[in-house]
Amino acid sequence: MSAFNPFTEEHELLRQSVREFIRQEIIPFADEWEARKECPRHIFERMGELGFFGVTFPEEYGGSGMDLWAAAVIAEELAHSNAGGLAMSLYAHAYLPLPLINAVGTEEQKLKYLAPALTGKKIAALAITEPGAGSDVGGIKTTAKDMGDHYLVNGSKMFITNGTMADFIVTVVRHGEGYNMSVLIIDTSLPGFKAIPVKNKLGMHSSDTGQLFFEDCKVPKSALLGYQGNGFYYIMNNLQEERLIACVMGAATAQWALTKAILYAKEREAFGRPIGNFQVIRHKIAKMAISAEACRSFAYRAVHEFIEHGPASVKTVSMAKAFICDETFNVVNEALQIHGGWGYMEDYGIARALRDVRLMTVGAGTTEVMHEIISKMVIDDVRHSHQFVKARGVV
Repeated sequence: MSAFNPFTEEHELLRQSVREFIRQEIIPFADEWEARKECPRHIFERMGELGFFGVTFPEEYGGSGMDLWAAAVIAEELAHSNAGGLAMSLYAHAYLPLPLINAVGTEEQKLKYLAPALTGKKIAALAITEPGAGSDVGGIKTTAKDMGDHYLVNGSKMFITNGTMADFIVTVVRHGEGYNMSVLIIDTSLPGFKAIPVKNKLGMHSSDTGQLFFEDCKVPKSALLGYQGNGFYYIMNNLQEERLIACVMGAATAQWALTKAILYAKEREAFGRPIGNFQVIRHKIAKMAISAEACRSFAYRAVHEFIEHGPASVKTVSMAKAFICDETFNVVNEALQIHGGWGYMEDYGIARALRDVRLMTVGAGTTEVMHEIISKMVIDDVRHSHQFVKARGVV
C-alpha cells in the first residue's frame, strides 16, 4: 500500500458497502451485459438508492456531503469489478454533468435535475464532442439561436456516454464566433432531439454510447446553466474533476491487472514449474508493481491538490491523466502477456480490460492534449523563474 493513506474509517465503511454491492449485483452479470452490449438502467437506480451517486454532493439535494476521497473509493471499487463500460457510464452520469449543475445551477435546476439524478431516477449525460470537434472544445459547431423566450438548437454530438439512455443532457452550444458558448440542460423528450446508439466500439461494450441530433430543437430559456456566453469556461473547469476520476479508476485498474498477473504466474506451470519462478516473469511483475504504485501515488496527489486548490491544480491533474492512462495500458498489456494465449481469450477478463482501458488515453482529453497543456505551463513556470532569478542579478 501507498504510505499516504487519505481514507478515514467512514471512507472504509463506504468501501465495504460498495464492494458488497458490486460483488452481488454487478460481477455475476457483467459477462452477460458485455456480450449483449447492454448498459442496465436498474443499476443506476440501485446506485442511487444506496447513496453512491451522491457521496460528494450537498445533503439538501440527496447527497452525503462527503469529500472527493469518497468518490475515489467508489471509482476504485468499480475499477476492480472489471466492468469498465458500466463503470464509465456510472461515473459519466455522476461526475460529468452533475458537478456543473451543482456549481452554477439555479435552485429550480438543482431540484429538477440534480436531486433525481442522485437517486438514479433520472440519467444524465454531458455532450461536448462532435463529429468534427473532440478535445478542441472551441471548435464545436452546434448552435443555439436566441429566439427571445427560447433557444433554437441545431447540430450534432458524437461519442456521448449515456447518450441514448439519458433523461437530460448537459449540452455545450455556440452562440457566435470564438468562445461565445453556453451550456444548456436539454430534456431528451423535447421535439427535435434524436439519439442513435453507437455500437461498433473496440471496448466499453457495457456502456451506452450515442450520437445526438438537434434539429430546430426548441429549448426553454430556463435550461440555461449559469450565464450565457460563459459555457467554455464552465466546461474547462469541470473537466478537471472528470480527469481526476479517470486517474483514480486507471490506477485501480493497474492494481487489479497486477494482482491478476501475480495469481496466474503462481498457478500456471511451464517446463515443470510455476512461470512466476522464472526471472523474466518476476521482473515483468516488478516493473508492473512500480508502475501501479506510481499511478496510485500520482492519482492521490492529484486528488489532494484538487481538494486544496480546485481548478488551479490543472497542471498536476493533466500530468496525472497523461501518465496514468499510458502506464495503466502498459500494465494491463503486460498482464495479458503473462497470461499468454489465455490472456487473449475472454476467460480471464484481461482481454476485456485491455479493450476497455485503451479508451483512457483518448477520453476526457487525449494524452496529446494533456502534453500540450503541460508543456505550456512548464515552459511558463521556467520563464517566470528565470525572470525572477535574472532580476536578482544571479544570471
